[in-house]
Amino acid sequence: MEKPVLQTQPSTLPFFDTAHAFNLLRGIHELRAERKFFDVTLCAEGKEFHCHRTVLAAASTYFRAMFAGTLRESVMDRVVLHEVSAELLGLLVDFCYTGRVTVTQDNVDVLLKTADLFQFPSVKEACCAFLEQRLDVSNCLEIQDFAEAYACRELAASARRFVLKNIMELAKGTDFERLPWKRLLEFVSDNDLCVDKEETVYQIAVRWVKADLQRRLHYWPELLQQVRLPFVRRFFLLAHVESDPLVYLSPTCLRMVNEARSFQSCEDDSAEVDVYNPQKNQWDKISPMTQVHVGGSVAVLGGKLYVSGGYDNTFELSDVVEAYDPTSCSWALAGRLPQPTFWHGSVSIFRQFMPLVSSVFEPTSVPESNAVHLHRHQRHQALNNLNNLNQNQDVNAAR
Repeated sequence: MEKPVLQTQPSTLPFFDTAHAFNLLRGIHELRAERKFFDVTLCAEGKEFHCHRTVLAAASTYFRAMFAGTLRESVMDRVVLHEVSAELLGLLVDFCYTGRVTVTQDNVDVLLKTADLFQFPSVKEACCAFLEQRLDVSNCLEIQDFAEAYACRELAASARRFVLKNIMELAKGTDFERLPWKRLLEFVSDNDLCVDKEETVYQIAVRWVKADLQRRLHYWPELLQQVRLPFVRRFFLLAHVESDPLVYLSPTCLRMVNEARSFQSCEDDSAEVDVYNPQKNQWDKISPMTQVHVGGSVAVLGGKLYVSGGYDNTFELSDVVEAYDPTSCSWALAGRLPQPTFWHGSVSIFRQFMPLVSSVFEPTSVPESNAVHLHRHQRHQALNNLNNLNQNQDVNAAR
C-alpha cells in the first residue's frame, strides 16, 4: 500500500503593505504635530521651523548634501537660510511632511525658483504645470524666457509651441516688438510657424524691424531670408515687397526678391507630378497633369485628387479642374471653376468639391459619378455648415 503524499507548507510568505508609505508619512506628520524627536531648526527671516534631518534629507537632495556632507551645517542644530522667505520655506517644509503644496498665481514664480534652489523637483513640476495651463498671448513670451532660465524644458517647449501657433495675434502686441533678435529669428525660421499665408511672415518681420529701425536695420537681410518669398503671392511680391524701401535700397534683399520672381515664372514650371510613398520612403513619378497649374489648389474627393485653377503654360489664368484617378493612374478634365483664379483654396465637403474663390464658397460642377448632387437650398446649408466649422476651428496651419 502506497503512503499518502503530504502537502508541504511554504516556509516563507512575501508580504507587501500597500498602505505602508501612506501610514509612514502620516506617522511622521503626527510626530511633527506632537513636536517630538526634532533635531534641527531651520530659520528664515527670523521665523523658526523645527524639523527632522532625516525627513528633510529624504525629501531634498539639497538638504541631504547639507546634513550628510562635511558642511558645518551637518553638525549645527540651528541653520539660518538667507536665500528664501519664511513663507516659502514654510511651504516646502510642509511639503516634506505631507507631500502637498498649494500653487497660486501669486506664488508660482517664486515657489518655482525656491523649489529649483532647494531641489524639490516635484514641486517645480507642479509650478510648471500651473504655468502651462495659464499660457496666453499676454504671457507666453515671458513664460518661455522664465522656463528656459530655470531649465524647465517641457514648459519652455509648450510656451514655444503656443507662440508659434498664435504668432499672428502675438505680433499685434508691444511685447512682440521688444523681442530680442535671436528669439525672433528662431520663430520666423521655424517650420511650425502657423500663419494664414507667407505674406503674414513678411509683415511680421517688417513690423519688428520698423519698431526700432535704426538699431535693427542691419538684421533685415537675414530676417528677410527667413521669409519664403517664392510662396508669397506674385501681386504682393511686386506691389508690397519689391516696392518697400527696406527691399529696393538693399542689393541683397532685392536679389532675394528677383530670385523669388524667377522661381514663380512659368519658364521652369512643369505638369509633371511626384508622389511620396511613406511605406517605401521614396518619391515616385505618376502621370503628368494635362496642363500646368501654377498657384493652383488641391483637394481630395471620392478617392481622387483634384487640382484647380492657377496659371497655365502661357501664364494665363485657368478655370480648369482636373482629377487624378489612382486606379487608372491618369488625369482627366473634371470640370471648370466659376471663374479663372489662382492662389485660392479648395475643400471637399458633403461629397462635393468646393473652391474658395475671393472669400466666396462656390461649388464647382463635378461629374455626377464623382459627387453627390445637392439642390440649391442644400448647397447653401452646406456652405453655412462650412462657415460654422471655420468659426470653431483654427484656420492657420504650420508652414
